[in-house]
Amino acid sequence: MRDKPYRPWHPVTVRTDNEMPRSDLEIRKADCAALQALAAGIANEEQQKRALGAVLHICGLHQPSWMPSEHGGERDSSFAAGKQHVGFQIRKLISHSLSILTGESNDRPAHDRRTGKPADDRNADRARQ
Repeated sequence: MRDKPYRPWHPVTVRTDNEMPRSDLEIRKADCAALQALAAGIANEEQQKRALGAVLHICGLHQPSWMPSEHGGERDSSFAAGKQHVGFQIRKLISHSLSILTGESNDRPAHDRRTGKPADDRNADRARQ
């Protein structure tokens, strides 16, 4: 049986043998079960982490987004880049602090940028040393 050519818009398939996926269009059976448990609201901590990992895997974060002409060329490259963009946005949202994401001011005490001393004289004796 001849393998189908890789196309990033093909549906994701589930491997029944729970082996390592060959591409970002395949996930393990355990990953699919974790996604279903997450959607039902009954996933434990391990399943939640596994489901997030499966979503990032489907986004193809570790795959090159460029496709040569024999694999679809510019259209497939654009589609793969869009998938990666979604994955990068999810990864950004889970790895950066909320104050950075929202643009709110830091909760840390202010310091004088020139001297490095605390602005409210807390620990001012240590700052003099």
